[in-house]
Amino acid sequence: MFFHVGMLTLTDEATAAHRAAIVEALSALPGQIPGLLGAKVSIDAGLTPGNAHLMFTMTFDSQDSWRAYGSHPAHVAVATEHIKPFLTSKTFVQIDETSAS
Repeated sequence: MFFHVGMLTLTDEATAAHRAAIVEALSALPGQIPGLLGAKVSIDAGLTPGNAHLMFTMTFDSQDSWRAYGSHPAHVAVATEHIKPFLTSKTFVQIDETSAS
């Protein structure tokens, strides 16, 4: 398995409805993108100022599938329509379970 984990910090203009739309859009990507096996998307509880607003873990069958995901039209549409208009910062980590010790 190959995992793509991200944390997104959004602008103050991003409402609860905007955050929910991002969750829905990211959660809908499995089944649209070959090799994307699952998506877990969560909204921060808001208990600590300065935390990221959303976290996600995307599960892929391989590194090659993750690489193809980056330019896949469904992913690009989610990023362009839902995330970029409200994004202030992002942090990503990729984890290759097959090479972990």
